[in-house]
Amino acid sequence: MKYCPKCGAKLSPNDKYCDHCGTYIAAKKPVQNITPQTNMNSSVANTKAPVSASSSNKNSRIRRNCLIVAACVVLLAAGGTVFFTLQSENQANALPFIGKSKTASFDDTAKSLGFTDKKMSPKDMAGLSISFAHMHFPDDSDWEEAFDDAEDGNLNVQSYPKYDFGDYEVEAPSEGAVYVVSPKVGYVVSDVDHPEQAKVTFVSDKGQGKSVDLPSLTRQVQSKSSKADVQKVVKRVYITKKSTIKSSDADSESNDDSKENNSDGKVSWNEDKENQLAEFMDSFGKKMKQDYDEYDGHKSLETLAGEKYPDDLSDRTFKLYFDNSKKTETINIGWDPSLKQDYDYHVVSIFNCNVGNPEQHITYLFSVHDGQPVALVDQTTNGSDYMVKETANQEVRTAFANILDGNGDN
Repeated sequence: MKYCPKCGAKLSPNDKYCDHCGTYIAAKKPVQNITPQTNMNSSVANTKAPVSASSSNKNSRIRRNCLIVAACVVLLAAGGTVFFTLQSENQANALPFIGKSKTASFDDTAKSLGFTDKKMSPKDMAGLSISFAHMHFPDDSDWEEAFDDAEDGNLNVQSYPKYDFGDYEVEAPSEGAVYVVSPKVGYVVSDVDHPEQAKVTFVSDKGQGKSVDLPSLTRQVQSKSSKADVQKVVKRVYITKKSTIKSSDADSESNDDSKENNSDGKVSWNEDKENQLAEFMDSFGKKMKQDYDEYDGHKSLETLAGEKYPDDLSDRTFKLYFDNSKKTETINIGWDPSLKQDYDYHVVSIFNCNVGNPEQHITYLFSVHDGQPVALVDQTTNGSDYMVKETANQEVRTAFANILDGNGDN
């Protein structure tokens, strides 16, 4: 039975309004439906809550792990960057960067002493090494004698792959050579073709002596010697290349003889040597894209400047000059393949290339001075005097020296 909540009148079960007062009667849900529904929702809520918390915790752990992994990756990446940077810096220090700086310094030092190319010839290195020994071994009579002989133009340095100084056997590296200054003293160049990285080791019949890098040796010579002093030694040292292996005992007599006989009368020039030089100049000219004519002993060579060789050797004044120097020296020069005339410079062969431009020419006067090979070059275009200098081309200098010595095929 339902009753009106306002006036208390009896109502039928299906009444929505009270017939007495008109009050709206709201329908009520059965009690049995509320409790189960509430319990079920609560159960579902209780059931889902743990799952949601677990999932949240799991996601949190995943996120935390991801952050940890990411942090580790960043740290490892940073560590890797430092490592490879250090590696790169170490490689940079080990590879050519520092070397180039040293090489550039070596070039500058070499040029200040009159060497135009870092690729020094054995003759150039001999002058430097003997000058260095003169500075550092002042109490060694053997080195002092060698230096005096070099200044006098009486020093013939012989090059061997292996040599015995007394009881000491000295063998050069495959890229180097043993240079015998006398039966008692010499030096080893570790790499003849790469002086910028070569080491010079001084040796004697007393054993191995001082060892120094060639760039350092050059700088030390520069600090105490002038360009003129060094070039004086260079010009008067003669290098003989030997392919055999000899000992000081077996070679002492021939070494002494070479010093005594190192004069113009003991050096010879012949048709075979002239032919070797002609073959070299033909090859050299092709490489330089220059066409050289050889004086054949009959018809004079005429340059674009109007010079005539060998005629002008006796008719004109020749002056010797040096690069980067205003000083000149009048020289006594003449045509003398027999090496018997009274000249300071005996010209044994002449090659000329007319470049093609007005008055420009390159004339090589292959000469012998104090028993030593000197390849003079003349490029005079005007004036009454002919200006000549020793060529700076190492290939020409070495080829002529080897041919004069009889080692043209080496």
